[in-house]
Amino acid sequence: MNIFLIPYTPLRHASVAVVCATLCLLGWWVVLTLSWFGAPWNQDWDGPIFLGTLAALAGGGSVLAEGALRRWPIWKRAATVAMAGALSVSFTLGGYWLWTGAICPAFGELAKDASLVSLRYRLMCWLAAGFGASVGPMLVRRFKGGVSHLFGGILAGLVGAVVWYVAGDPLWPIGKDLFLASAFGATSFGFTFGLFTWGVPEELYTGWLRVLTVTRHARRIPVNASDGQPRERFVGHFPRGLDLFLPASDAVMELHVSVLLNRRGEFRARGLTLQPTTVRRFLERVDLSYDRTRAAPLDTRLSSGDRLVLGPKGRETVVEFIMLPREER
Repeated sequence: MNIFLIPYTPLRHASVAVVCATLCLLGWWVVLTLSWFGAPWNQDWDGPIFLGTLAALAGGGSVLAEGALRRWPIWKRAATVAMAGALSVSFTLGGYWLWTGAICPAFGELAKDASLVSLRYRLMCWLAAGFGASVGPMLVRRFKGGVSHLFGGILAGLVGAVVWYVAGDPLWPIGKDLFLASAFGATSFGFTFGLFTWGVPEELYTGWLRVLTVTRHARRIPVNASDGQPRERFVGHFPRGLDLFLPASDAVMELHVSVLLNRRGEFRARGLTLQPTTVRRFLERVDLSYDRTRAAPLDTRLSSGDRLVLGPKGRETVVEFIMLPREER
């Protein structure tokens, strides 16, 4: 996980999901390999070891991805991943044995059979794995995003159970293959968990202004400081003190536009001149030219990829607002 390789798009949240899915698939392969060569446990432990492994790898993988993105020290990454994995395994095994040992016997002898492939009797085991996987990272993160963790964990258990059961059904095109079914279940469990519990946060990115016009092409400045405090950047041709200087020959006024980060964490653009000032985005145009009848300049919220077009038609100067990793220099 490298923040420089994750562009600021909605798909950035899928990167953690891919990591968790890959780790869960790797865990499935390890457990299956140990079983093939003679695992040091009996058949009754197949279920808890398999689901406990998935919970540990999904929960620990989410924390591992966060540590890599935030550049935590190696010792901190190892400690938090180990703690999240251990907590996830503990809660998963507790929920598993509570269901199979205390509740399932009430359904008869068939429900206690460890080799039984039934969504009716195994769904709660998968949900226990999802719950356990969510509790570990949630405690490590000190309950930050607790609702998303619990929701994502339970949803991951539900999706994993359904995929595992459907993929192992005889009517499935691949036939009744419980090996592939468990692989599909493990992968979908990890992907769903990583997708809904923790995504790449906004705070790892910061706004930049980049000039697209030939005169100062590729000139760029950050909008907010590295500490993330509110800040405002001014664009124009005033000779001294401006954050982004553009020549007057490009039809840019002394103070043409400003871009700021407010205390709510929003990036906003304000028009400061009577000259044409337009924000262009997909299927939308916003006119920010100063209105004499208003007491304050017009402003609009900016999103990554929005373009500010300064000056009259035929002499426009284009400045793009983009989100880049905060570590960018």
